[in-house]
Amino acid sequence: MMNGSMMDGSMMAMMCIMMGLGLLIFVIVVGIVVYVVTRLLMKKSRVEDRPLMILKERYVKGEINDEEYKQKCKLLLDIGLR
Repeated sequence: MMNGSMMDGSMMAMMCIMMGLGLLIFVIVVGIVVYVVTRLLMKKSRVEDRPLMILKERYVKGEINDEEYKQKCKLLLDIGLR
């Protein structure tokens, strides 16, 4: 025979399982949001920094001199600030 205490225990267990699943889903959703936002921000910074990286590579390789490097660097920084 089932008495009232058995039903209360199983209901309590079911409620705990449901709360645990809800918490797990919430943590997964928050993790996905953080991942997507981080990837978007990193992609944006990579795109904006690419011209400066190319300029530095050209300078290091000796393709441009000090004066050209300074002019182009200033130009890129001015464009980026607007």
